[in-house]
Amino acid sequence: MIKNSKKLVFHLNVFGHGDSNPVLLRIHLFPEFTKIDFGYITTNMYINGGWIKIAADTFIENVATKERYTLIKAEGITIAPAKHNFKSKKDWQYFSLYFPPVKQKDMTLNIIEKVKGNKHDFNYYNIELKITDGIEVI
Repeated sequence: MIKNSKKLVFHLNVFGHGDSNPVLLRIHLFPEFTKIDFGYITTNMYINGGWIKIAADTFIENVATKERYTLIKAEGITIAPAKHNFKSKKDWQYFSLYFPPVKQKDMTLNIIEKVKGNKHDFNYYNIELKITDGIEVI
């Protein structure tokens, strides 16, 4: 069992590998779980703003150790094959993905919805976390 004693939040503003990917807002490293927050704004690509969903087998990966942590819960986004359909091109959605707790140490993470995915999959590469940059939640 990982013995993380602190609750750390990292404020980020990272874009995915595709233009239509959500913005990665925050990563929470808590003793009980790892939580990743996103913000999504619809695009003009679809008449009513389109839809979003997340694959059930989405995972985070420690780039150095290749350890993978699979999605355990999602809030604000549906798990595929279900979809959250937007009503307009001006809609937005915040959502959070939960994973098992990762070790609280400096690391580089990948967030992968689909291995070798296309630009529409929610993949994020080489997210650097330095423990000294984390804000402790009391």
